[in-house]
Amino acid sequence: MKEGFFDFKLVRRRFKRPFLTGNGLIDVIDRILLRTQSDQGTGYGEIAPWPGFPTESLPEVLEILRAAQGNLSHLLHTVEAMRGLPCLRAALSSCRHWDAINQLPVTLLCAGLCDATATNLDAKIFAGYKTIKLKIRPETTFAEIDALLYRFRGQLRLDANGSLDLTAARAWAEFVRQQPRIDYLEQPLPVGHAGYASLGPDKIAIDESFLTPGGVTWAGPIVVKPALVGDWDEFITWRQARQGPLIYSSTFETAIGRQGALWLANHDSSNLPVGFDTLDLFENDARDRHTPGPVAENLANFDWEKFWLDLT
Repeated sequence: MKEGFFDFKLVRRRFKRPFLTGNGLIDVIDRILLRTQSDQGTGYGEIAPWPGFPTESLPEVLEILRAAQGNLSHLLHTVEAMRGLPCLRAALSSCRHWDAINQLPVTLLCAGLCDATATNLDAKIFAGYKTIKLKIRPETTFAEIDALLYRFRGQLRLDANGSLDLTAARAWAEFVRQQPRIDYLEQPLPVGHAGYASLGPDKIAIDESFLTPGGVTWAGPIVVKPALVGDWDEFITWRQARQGPLIYSSTFETAIGRQGALWLANHDSSNLPVGFDTLDLFENDARDRHTPGPVAENLANFDWEKFWLDLT
């Protein structure tokens, strides 16, 4: 894919309602969609950073893309010469593997997503989700979770987005370990907090604390966001050597990013429900084309060129 051309589009997506996480409200997100053209064909990728993760920013990526002036070889040499850039590297991986991404059918169980208010829990139950991921905040109580477990008979995942202090994290860890229908507590402490050593890996997952595979020693569950993980070939090699569960999760991508992310998740043999329940959260902007629900499937026989041309 060395010789060729590329172009890109900057798109903005607006949530129907501001999305509440452990770190506050998010109402809009920006994305860069990338298209490459070379002797290997046409490829698509999405540059999709997410708040709380130490990746490159969209302005930094735009500067790199504009400097390359559509020359794919120039862009690839620039990326190879620089450190970091996990979002751009992931998008280029998607472009490189696009033929395979569209040829391999993908069907994965998907967990439902509830924000910290859990107002949409009944809708997720009615839709048939067997696993629910719930955002929690420091003010969330054990009694509230007990009540949710009473209403919902499936598995629950709790995500704090690094919003707890060590005392609260220890209490939540003890609570989670006593609840067989709670899979894990995700990212209870901020990135780099020394308290993770005392929490231990049992039913404690990291998310923001994981970006790319280099130097990761966490033995417990790891939440992987394909759009942030860097070069996908390097990630697949690392995964083949790692013991321990991985859970693949969205950064609220458009159809392009979702298609590639599901392909990467499908390489994993763990069969744990993925976290891609994002399709009904945005205003109708025609940038989602997959079908929402408790099963995440990729698009087959889809006209990606038309999709690209339709983007505004």
